[in-house]
Amino acid sequence: TGHAPLNKHLHHIAKVLNLICQQCQQCEEIIYHFIITCPQYTRQCHIFWIELGLQTNHLKNLLNNPKYIEPLLHFIASTCRMEQIFGNIISSVDEEDKEE
Repeated sequence: TGHAPLNKHLHHIAKVLNLICQQCQQCEEIIYHFIITCPQYTRQCHIFWIELGLQTNHLKNLLNNPKYIEPLLHFIASTCRMEQIFGNIISSVDEEDKEE
């Protein structure tokens, strides 16, 4: 749906002035760009794909499969892009794992 705290959506709801990715300044910051194509997150993205063991970059597969949630959260945390909004999401994931 595109409802993520990334610049394209934030611009749409008048929370930021610019819809361009604040990291690379190359295109609109949408979910696909953030997770798959942003050149500023190449290292984090590479680690993410190794962790998943996938040969696909279909966003629909990543966002709809429960087994990809934890690796996706690790990727998001590694970029620090949403830390100001959500804090350290990795510590929350790790704490949930300890409780199980």
